[in-house]
Amino acid sequence: MSGYEITCANKNQNGLLTRVGGDNWSLGIQEAMTKLLSQQLRFYVQVDGTPTEVGIRGDGSETYLVLEPNGYPLHQLTSLQSC
Repeated sequence: MSGYEITCANKNQNGLLTRVGGDNWSLGIQEAMTKLLSQQLRFYVQVDGTPTEVGIRGDGSETYLVLEPNGYPLHQLTSLQSC
């Protein structure tokens, strides 16, 4: 799968993502979503050894990252370590 692999994530006190990153890169969540929406970057995560594409759901301030195609919220993925 092409794109940047998300291997870590930081969350706020409410459990929502504030930052995602990988080998030698890190982005604030808003910047990551902007780049994903504008198709400047693609992201994926490894789920049980399988690369899984990251997408976006929601509108406006309710936008969040999800695993595609099932829409599972990325902030609920417990296998990501802190950045």
